[in-house]
Amino acid sequence: MKPSAGGPPFVLVTRPQTPGRALAAQLRAAGSDALWWPAFVLLPPDDPAALRSSVERLPLFDLVVFVSPAAVRAFAPLLTEAWPAHAVIAAVGAATAQEARAQLPGASEARIICPAGDTTADGGSEALWEALQRGVRPPPRHALIVRAQSGRRWLIDRLLASGARVEETVAYRRVAHVPTAAQWAALRAARAGGARLATLFSSSEAVEALSEALARDPALSAWLLQGIGLCVHARIEQALRARGLDDVRCCEPEAASIRCALGLPGAATAAAPKAARQAARS
Repeated sequence: MKPSAGGPPFVLVTRPQTPGRALAAQLRAAGSDALWWPAFVLLPPDDPAALRSSVERLPLFDLVVFVSPAAVRAFAPLLTEAWPAHAVIAAVGAATAQEARAQLPGASEARIICPAGDTTADGGSEALWEALQRGVRPPPRHALIVRAQSGRRWLIDRLLASGARVEETVAYRRVAHVPTAAQWAALRAARAGGARLATLFSSSEAVEALSEALARDPALSAWLLQGIGLCVHARIEQALRARGLDDVRCCEPEAASIRCALGLPGAATAAAPKAARQAARS
């Protein structure tokens, strides 16, 4: 893959919280112009007592599903005892499973199920459902979903259809990020300098959030659509193409993988995720 004409792209990182800020810094350290512009700010739930109640009732569940690393980080500090050995931990992807092992006391002794593969693109509700069907016998009777205030219900519906009793607890809520004056200025300066925009999206909801934010500036909105969409999951790719982006590329939310997807010098081909390699063969 060749670099874009007109010089290296300007990378916009929409991943929230510390992982997004750190990724933008790593890209800059690797020689890329990058700006952290989180699609969302993650805030505590409106009803923190409900989350605490779910944690206190943890021994009642035989399956606990974490929808993201942020869900693990919100849940873990409320645990006062080790994870019950009978409760299976389900994670939507490798990053969430890794966070569970690191943050949940006693998780190293528990059973953790996540989709096969070690990349973000390998995860998602559909892949986790397949892993649960293969790996949880007998099927779960009482499941807890630790999730954001809004999101897909696909996995919940599948668990209910299988006969499980399902409870949900909101671990955090997403609020659209309000860009600072400095962020607006940096983005406009990059466009004025003639760079092509490459935007990393780590969720399909982020596509909508950024599109709405840039709608305030038609020139930046058009620049987004003319640029490169970097996605970590097939569902995000679908959302980007529905928005009108033609150049969509798969990558992991890591500096080396992003630079590889952009064809930048010094980016190792091995950094490309399995999803990108499979897409190239299809």
